[in-house]
Amino acid sequence: MRARELAKSCDFTLLRAGVTADDLAAHCAAAARLHMASVVVPPAMVRWAADTLRGGDVKVGTVVSYPFGTDDTVAKAAVTRAAIALGARELDVVMNVSALLSGRPGVARADLGAVVDAARDSTSAHVMVRAVVEAPLLGEHLLRRACQVASIAGADFVVTATGLSGPARTQDVEVMRNCLAADIGVVAAGGVTSIDAAVMLLDAGAQRVATAGAADMVASLMGVAA
Repeated sequence: MRARELAKSCDFTLLRAGVTADDLAAHCAAAARLHMASVVVPPAMVRWAADTLRGGDVKVGTVVSYPFGTDDTVAKAAVTRAAIALGARELDVVMNVSALLSGRPGVARADLGAVVDAARDSTSAHVMVRAVVEAPLLGEHLLRRACQVASIAGADFVVTATGLSGPARTQDVEVMRNCLAADIGVVAAGGVTSIDAAVMLLDAGAQRVATAGAADMVASLMGVAA
């Protein structure tokens, strides 16, 4: 895989405790220099990232109800509207997987649907809503149900996981790709630390790979420093 192709398949994540302004500046600079698909930053850092990357080819993404997905629906919708106003154009919304695991898919669907509606009502620009489903916790049957919930709610992408429950797995990507319509993308996220792993997940059907190691991987292919 060529470096530019990999870069445009990568969401460069910065989701950890203790992120500084210098960390964010370096992160956005690397994303712009390497032409990543997007950066994914904490909600409080969206405005700065959007200002820094304005006019370039790197989208700004953030997270909603990260990492557990159990915030109140009204709060999720409020964070969604605020993030869009600050410049976010991709939103990784953690599904209420607790509801799904408790046999209440309707609750998860209504919760995610409210976030999608908030995103659609907030701007004339199309904002990508990406439902994070925590595949390692679900098993194949519930993973298929989670994809159905995300599809009905109007999500544009389905993301394998936050990374806290386990690494991205090709078998999960294959199941997701198989049960989602062609116009709904798949993002593989969690523990992707090598070019080989990223390529395997993309070959399995993911359109994007989300990883904090994106710059190192792309720079390695280019033969330059990250």
